[in-house]
Amino acid sequence: MWDKVKSIVASAAPLVGGLIGGPVGGSVGSLVAHTLGVENTPKAIEAELKRNPDALIKIKQLESDERIALRKLMIEETRLLIRREENFLEDSQDARGQHKDHWMPWALTVILALMVIGMFAALFFGTPPDAYSQVLIMIAGTVLGGFGTAIAFWLGSSMGSQTKSKQLIGGFNVR
Repeated sequence: MWDKVKSIVASAAPLVGGLIGGPVGGSVGSLVAHTLGVENTPKAIEAELKRNPDALIKIKQLESDERIALRKLMIEETRLLIRREENFLEDSQDARGQHKDHWMPWALTVILALMVIGMFAALFFGTPPDAYSQVLIMIAGTVLGGFGTAIAFWLGSSMGSQTKSKQLIGGFNVR
């Protein structure tokens, strides 16, 4: 719902528009609503922006007047996003650490690998009946997705994740 307001506002006041809809968007949205003298809802703000051509000028003035406070909100938003990524990485590392000696993830990975091998063998050596082709495609997609998740669990999801992890842990750690 805030996406329309965000795109309209960003054309005149990019700093305000960039903050609307993010983790600190509620605060910025209420600031915009107060400036326009409307209810703090996306519908009310959007209606005022469409109805009143001077509304964008007011928001641009707001951005100019509150530039320092808005920049602080941007920094806070960045901290929140970094913290969310740190939590995700810590959770993934913790999951790998918790289950590294347990037999279940290993067994599921092997079973999924055997299923993938079996599917490809069936694909090359057999022809499925047409009546079941859609069902087989769905099953194959599910098994391949599970296999991809299992591999990501053991090896990490990508080189980008490893790089991001090193950046976050190595001195860019905001708490």
